[in-house]
Amino acid sequence: MVGGFAGAVAAFAVAALVIVALLFAAASGVARAQQATVERIKAQAPAVKRWGGFVLLGVGAWFIVLAVFADAFADLFPV
Repeated sequence: MVGGFAGAVAAFAVAALVIVALLFAAASGVARAQQATVERIKAQAPAVKRWGGFVLLGVGAWFIVLAVFADAFADLFPV
């Protein structure tokens, strides 16, 4: 006879094993992808820092221009 309590326990055990295997595969895939991403970010860090410095210099220069020409900007962009 197929089914019954023994069949239900066997189906539950198979389902549990499949879920555990899928979660393990997903977790290891994410870990590998994370490792590759971290390595790429570390390789590009000097360029990111350099461009970040240029952006900071540009923003600082823009604030200085705004401070020096505040009246002209107020006339140009009335609120």
